[in-house]
Amino acid sequence: MLHCYGTDCPLRLECYHHTQPNPGRDAYGALPYDFQTGTCAEFVTNLPSEDLIRKTAYYIWLRNGRPEHQELEHWNQAFVSLCGSSGRIRAGSKLR
Repeated sequence: MLHCYGTDCPLRLECYHHTQPNPGRDAYGALPYDFQTGTCAEFVTNLPSEDLIRKTAYYIWLRNGRPEHQELEHWNQAFVSLCGSSGRIRAGSKLR
């Protein structure tokens, strides 16, 4: 996988190639973002899918002993955990 240095790219905070947790890999030779079309052929979202968040929240709920009325807390915990693993946010950060 290539790493995108994309400091001028408007998609950089949303793209896994820019925010990946292991950026020590080879970098693109040129910025893949096309400013004329506003697109990037190499864009891969770093947002976890709703299905993955749901499954992760379910396992958090199970691990915590199946408590009632903590759905949103478990959802947020799953989202933050998954975003940390994709590099979108730093691991250990809290959702605001």
